[in-house]
Amino acid sequence: MVFDDIRRCDEHPVADFTDEAELFRFVRASRWVSVDFAGRRVLRLNWVVTALAVVVLWGFSISALVAPDDTLAQAAKWQSWVTQNFAWLYIGTQNVWAFFLLYVAFSKYGKLKLGRENERPEFGDISWFAMLFSCGIGVGVYYWGVSEPMYYYRGGALNKIPVLNDDDRAQMAIFTTLFHWGLHGWCPYIIVAVALGLVCYRWNMPLTMRSAFYPLLGHLVYSPLGDFIDALSIACTTFGVCTSLGFGVDAIAAGLGKLDGSFENTVDNQIALVWIITVFATVSISLGLHRGIQTLANFTFAVGLLVVFCLLFMDNTWFLLNSFVQSVGHYFQWVVQVGFQTDSWQQLGLEFSGGSNLIWGSSGEGRVGKLYETMVAARALVDTNETMSTQMSLYGSHNQAWIDSWTIFYWGWWISWAPFVGMFIARISRGRTIRQVIIGSFIAPTAFTFFWLITFGSLGIKMQRVAELALGGPDAVDWKNGVADCAKLGYVDAAPNSAAALALANEGYYALSCRAHADRLFDVLQPYGEATELLTILCVVGIALYFITSSDSGSYVDDIIAANGLPNPPLCQKIFWAFTEGAVATGLIKAGGSVGLSALQAVSICAGLPYTFALCYLCTSIWRGLKIDQGEADVCAAAQWSTGTLDAWDMFKPFSSANDFFPARHGAPERVASLVRAVFCPFLGVRAAARALYDDDDDDAILDERERDRYEDDDVTAGAYKKKNKSWRDVVLNPSTSDAHFFFSFAFFALWIGFLCASAAAPLWAYVGWAWYMFMVCHVAFIRNATRLDRGIYGNGWEDLFCSICLYPAIVSQLELQAADDAAPADVYGLNKGF
Repeated sequence: MVFDDIRRCDEHPVADFTDEAELFRFVRASRWVSVDFAGRRVLRLNWVVTALAVVVLWGFSISALVAPDDTLAQAAKWQSWVTQNFAWLYIGTQNVWAFFLLYVAFSKYGKLKLGRENERPEFGDISWFAMLFSCGIGVGVYYWGVSEPMYYYRGGALNKIPVLNDDDRAQMAIFTTLFHWGLHGWCPYIIVAVALGLVCYRWNMPLTMRSAFYPLLGHLVYSPLGDFIDALSIACTTFGVCTSLGFGVDAIAAGLGKLDGSFENTVDNQIALVWIITVFATVSISLGLHRGIQTLANFTFAVGLLVVFCLLFMDNTWFLLNSFVQSVGHYFQWVVQVGFQTDSWQQLGLEFSGGSNLIWGSSGEGRVGKLYETMVAARALVDTNETMSTQMSLYGSHNQAWIDSWTIFYWGWWISWAPFVGMFIARISRGRTIRQVIIGSFIAPTAFTFFWLITFGSLGIKMQRVAELALGGPDAVDWKNGVADCAKLGYVDAAPNSAAALALANEGYYALSCRAHADRLFDVLQPYGEATELLTILCVVGIALYFITSSDSGSYVDDIIAANGLPNPPLCQKIFWAFTEGAVATGLIKAGGSVGLSALQAVSICAGLPYTFALCYLCTSIWRGLKIDQGEADVCAAAQWSTGTLDAWDMFKPFSSANDFFPARHGAPERVASLVRAVFCPFLGVRAAARALYDDDDDDAILDERERDRYEDDDVTAGAYKKKNKSWRDVVLNPSTSDAHFFFSFAFFALWIGFLCASAAAPLWAYVGWAWYMFMVCHVAFIRNATRLDRGIYGNGWEDLFCSICLYPAIVSQLELQAADDAAPADVYGLNKGF
C-alpha cells in the first residue's frame, strides 16, 4: 500500500476541485460521466455510486408502494433484530468514540488546523454554530422537545436513575431526554468531520466519504469498496433526512390545525407539505452554500432563539432557570453510568416471553430458544390458577423493549446520519483546528439543545401536573409506574371530553400524556393568551425552515458525494437529489402513513449497523492519518504488508494512483490459490508464517552432524534443507515451533468444523464449534502480531484480533505470502520524499 496522493497543503497549492482535471486524479476513468449540452454542464458524476444509491432508494420506495404491508413489517422486524442483538455494540462504541475524541482534542494533535497553518475559518462563529445546529438537530427538538420527556414521565415504568417520588421521575424524564440529545449523539458526526477535514484540507483530497478512509485503505478507496462506501453514505443520508421530513410535516400539519381549525392532518395534506417544502429546499440548494444554506440557517436559528426566550420570560422564569441548572447537574452526574447501561437485566424479559424475542439463536433450537416453553410447561404443573408473572410485575423492571424503542433507536439514527452531518460539518469547518471542531461541536449545539429541551420539557411536565391536580387524584395517577388514566382525567381519543377537561383546555392547559405526539408542542404554547398565535406561527415557521435546511443540506451532501467531491455540481443534479428526497418520503407516506415513516426510520437504523463498524475503522484511520501528517517514525518509517487483506476489491492489482497500477509481487492466480487454501486449510498458512518466524533457530537442533556434513558443500543450504525437506518423522519425533503451531491450528480448525457438522444432530454443538473458532482466530492473531513485530510493520494487537475474527482467510493468506518475501518495503508513506 503506497500513499502517493498525500499533498500537504502547507507544501503544495490548495487543490481546486472545480477544475475537473484536478478531480480526475481521484476517480477511475471508467466511473466518471461528463455530459454537456449547448455549452452547459449537464452531468458530472460517478455513475457507479449514483446507480447503487438510486437502486437502493427507489427500490425500497417502490417495494413499499407495491407491497406495503410486507415491506413495512419486515423493516420493523429487522430494526428490532438489530437493536436486540447489538445493543452492547451501539452502547459500547458510543462511549469509546467519546473518549477517543476527547483524547485527540486535548492531545498534541488538537492544535492541527484543517487547512493551511495561517488559514482563517471560512465562516464566522455564529454562522458556523447556526449551521451546526440546523443540519445536526433541527426539526427533532421541535417534534420531541415536549413529547419525549412526557413519554418518560407518563409513558409507563422507567428506572434509568433512582426514583423515590414523582419529582425524581420528572427529573429522570428530563435527564433521559438530554442523554439522547447530548454529547454521545454528536460523536459519529465529529468523527466523520475530523477524518474528512484531515485528508481533504490538509492533504488536498476531494471532499467525499471515501477520502476519509484513505489513511487506512490507501488506493482501495478508488476501488469498488470506495464506491460502496459512498453509495451507502448517500442512502443513509437520504433515509435519515426523509425520516425527519415525516416528523416535520406531521408537526407542521398539527400547527396549521391549531391556527386554522379547518385544516386536517391527513396523508394528502402531509404530501402537499412535503412538496412545498421540497421546492423551497431546491431553491436554497440552487443558491449555494453561502447565499442559500448559510443565510437560511442563521435566520432559522434566530426564530428558534426568539421562541425559547419568549417562553422563558412569559412563564415562571425562575422555575425554568432552576430546572436548567438542576438538569445540567443531573446530566453530568449520571451520564457516565447511564451511558454504559444496556438494560441487560430488563432485556431478560425478551427470553421470558413468547412473541417479541428476536435474539440470535432463539428460533426454537439452541441455547436460549426453548427457555420460555420450558418455563410455561413448569408453570402448568404449579398448583395455582394464576398465570405466570411477567418480569415487570414480579421484579419491577421496566419494559424490556424500551431500549429498543429509544436509546438504541437514537444511537442508530445518529450513526445513520453521520455521513451527512459529519461531511457538512467538515465542509463548514475549514480553517479551524481539530480541537475547535471537536470541542465546539460538543459544546455549542449541545448547550443550546439542552436549553431548548429543558425549557419545553419542564413546561410540558408542569402542564401535565396542572391537569392531574385539577382533573384527577390518586386514583387517576400512578406516579410509581409513570401512568395517568386518561379516562379519569376526562379525555377520549386524545381530546378533552369532560366539562372540567374542556374548561381547563379553554384556559390553555391539557393533560399532555393523553394528547397526540404532534399536538404536544403546540399545546404547551396555549396558556399565553394573545401571544399564543404568534408563538404558534413562529414554531410552524421554525419547523418549516429547519425542514428546509435539513433537506437542502442533505441534498447538498448527496450531490457532492455522487459527483466524487466536485464542489459545485450541475444544477440538474442538485434538483434531482432534492426531488429524490421528496419522492422517497412521499412514497412511504402514501404507502403506509405513519407506519411507512416508521419503516423508513427502521431502515435508517439498520443502515446504522454497518456504519458502526465503519466508524470504528474511521477512528483508526484518523489516528494513522494524524501520525502520518506529523511524519512520526513509528508509522512513516515502518514497513508494510506485501499484500492487503482487502485487495480482492481491486482484483489484486496494486494501484499507485486512481488509474495507474504497478506489477504485483504476487499475481492474481497466486492470490486466489492462497485464499482458497486459507479458507479450507488455514493451518498450512499458519505453518508457513511460523516457519519464517521461528524455524531458523529451532531446526538446527534437529539436523544431525552427518546431515549437515552432507549438505555443507552443496549449493542447497542447510536452511533450505530444513524448510523444504524435513520429513514427517522429524515432525513427530522432533517437532519445531512451527510444527507446534501447525498442530494447534489444525486442531482448532478441525474442532470448529467438526462441531458445526455435529450441530445437524444437536443444534447446541454449533456454539461449541464457534468457541473453538475463537481459539483458532486468536491463534491467527498471535501469529500476525508476531509477524508484524518481526518485520517492523506498524499496527497493534487489537487490529490483529479484530481482522482475524472478521477476515481470517484474508489474514492467513496475507501471512502465508508475507512469509515468502524476504522483506517488506519501507518508507511507503513518503517520510523522506516530503510527501
